[in-house]
This record gives sequence, structure tokens and C-alpha cells, in this order.
Amino acid sequence: MNKIWLVAAALLATLGGGSAFAADLPAAPYVKAPPPTPIYSWTGCYLGIEGGGSWGRSQHTAVGPANAGLPINNSFDVDGGLFGGTVGCNYQINNVVAGIENDLSWTNASGTTNDIPPFNLAARSTTKETWLDTLRGRLGFAWDRFFLYGTGGAAFANEGVNVCGISGCVSDSQTRTGWVAGVGGEWAAWTMPGGTLTLKVEYLHADLGTGRFIDPSVTFPAGGGTIVTRDVRLTDDIFRGGINWKFNGW
Repeated sequence: MNKIWLVAAALLATLGGGSAFAADLPAAPYVKAPPPTPIYSWTGCYLGIEGGGSWGRSQHTAVGPANAGLPINNSFDVDGGLFGGTVGCNYQINNVVAGIENDLSWTNASGTTNDIPPFNLAARSTTKETWLDTLRGRLGFAWDRFFLYGTGGAAFANEGVNVCGISGCVSDSQTRTGWVAGVGGEWAAWTMPGGTLTLKVEYLHADLGTGRFIDPSVTFPAGGGTIVTRDVRLTDDIFRGGINWKFNGW
């Protein structure tokens, strides 16, 4: 029995000493958890550049008492490149982003085709564009640095028509107004305190309606034929990419 009490006393002494030793150890240093990464905000205004290609369609239709409503040619391609600048602003509420954007692009889109019967098969008709401007709203959803959106609004373009017959050529041009709609995506690729570099891709369909060109008709002397007044329809399908700089601090 005495041996049991001695063992118990030795064990208690050991535990007590260990507790006192542990109490003398320095406390572990406090490490503050890093702050959570902030969610990116698309609110703000931006400037940018954009470029790509335009693949459109056009057709000329006769106007006049003799051949009114007859197609002068079959529908044909009006293709080319475009390059320009962009300005816009966004406002974000939760995951919803709404904004407005305007862009102005130089373009060399052009297409030419031969006329069809009953018109002169040797005549050639051309539709072309020299610039394109769109003013659009944008609305979509943001997932941190990714923004997917739909867009739509007004389109403006300088549209030209050139027709060459047996005896010469006639040209006409005007500013056309229509509508535009499409979809796109944007990624905030790099951020610094003063701003954010974003990259975007988008598809737009522009319908510039039908405009009347070469009015009145032009008749060449000595049997050279007539280049008739025509209604010209033009649409564009545009694929392009862009780089924007968004100004932070809003």
C-alpha cells in the first residue's frame, strides 16, 4: 500500500511540474488572416480601340414607271475590315451591369456585282461603306472579372453606290440610319490603382434599311443607255475585338 501512495505522489509531482513548465512558455504569436479578395466592380467610364471585320449583304431594286420593283441585281456580299474607337460608361448593381457605349469606325466594306435581265448584263453595281457609328445600350451579368452582355441601339453609316454602264459611271452617297443589336463578352485582365485594362469580343448585326440613290435617273446621249434610280438595301454582320481602359475610383 505504501508503494502505491509513493507512485501516486510521484505522478502528481510530475504533472504539477509539467503544468508549471507549460505556463512559463511564451504565447504563440497572433497571425492576422489576410483580407478577402475584393469583388471587381464594372462601374465607371472607359475609352478604347476596336477592330475586326464586316460581312454584309446588299441588293439594288429599280424605281420608275417601267421597271418599278424589279431587282436590278441579285443579293451580293459587301465585305471589308473596320477599325475605330470606343467610349462608354457602366453602372453595376449586385451582378447586373447596365451601360451605354458609342463607337466610330472607319471601314472599307465594299461589294460589286453584274446587273441581271431585263437590265444591261454588262453594267456593274457597287455598294460600299466608308464609316460606321453605333450608339448602343449594354445590359448583362458580371461574375467578378467576367461580363457577358446583350447590346442594341442605333446605327449610322456613310453608304455609297457606284454604277458603271456602257457609256460611263455614276456615283451617289448618303448617310444612312438604322438599328443594331448583338452580344458580347468582356474580361478585366489587369488592374492597377488608376484603372483597369479590359479585353472584349462582340458580334453585331446592323440593318441600315433601304435608301434611294441616283435620283433622278441618268441617261447617256447617243444611245448610251440609262442608269436608273434605285432603292439600295444594306445589312452588316460584324465580328470584332477591343481593348478598353476603365478609369477606377468611381
